[in-house]
Amino acid sequence: MNCFLLLTLICNSVLDRKKDLSKMKSLLDILTDPNKRCPLKTLQKCEIALEKLKNDMAVPTPPPPPVPTAKQQYLCQPLLDAVLANIRSPVFNHSLYRTFMPAMTAIHGPTITPPIITSQKRKYEDDERQTVPNVLQGEVQRLNPRFLVNLDPSFCSNNGTVHLICKLDDKNLPNVPPLQLSVPADYPEQSPQWIDNSRQYEANPFLQMVHENMTSKLLQLPDKHSVTALLDTWAQSVRQACLSAA
Repeated sequence: MNCFLLLTLICNSVLDRKKDLSKMKSLLDILTDPNKRCPLKTLQKCEIALEKLKNDMAVPTPPPPPVPTAKQQYLCQPLLDAVLANIRSPVFNHSLYRTFMPAMTAIHGPTITPPIITSQKRKYEDDERQTVPNVLQGEVQRLNPRFLVNLDPSFCSNNGTVHLICKLDDKNLPNVPPLQLSVPADYPEQSPQWIDNSRQYEANPFLQMVHENMTSKLLQLPDKHSVTALLDTWAQSVRQACLSAA
């Protein structure tokens, strides 16, 4: 039974093929024989049949074989090669900085660096620093920035005593004469002394009031007090004189 069906299909296929060949032969005659005439509709049907035959007989074009390519290079490969070739050069870092720093600055702006903090207190000379006790140096560095403390150049500390000139730099207080202090060699075992130069405070009533306040407040300090306490007392004396003059 199966063989009979198979034979039937083959015969039908052969008959269909003969019909197609007959149609193709008729079409060939129409196209090649100039004496034959046929309606336009027939020619259009022939065109459709040819297009269908062309599509049925078309063989799919295989994709082109892959073309072997050279080793893929990164965009920056030439730059990397140049770096590797010159990395052992003694001027390599300098060349990199000179080449890329202008571009990096243009893109990201100048390099952010921490601000340079300048101390308001004068730095002692090396030979002078050795005569200042460490405890006094540390206390001076921790003072409020409104107090500007320097060594008094008019005195020589050959016996260990340190003489200081202190200025008050406070935008809320008026200018007053500097304060002169004498710090003993065994400080803080002994308290610093205020070198009272009353002539500096005789210029006007305001300065005279500052001097009176300072003299009065020093009597209220304990026997053993620090440079910081003495300077704070000085600032309080100036502020009290301002309030009294207001």
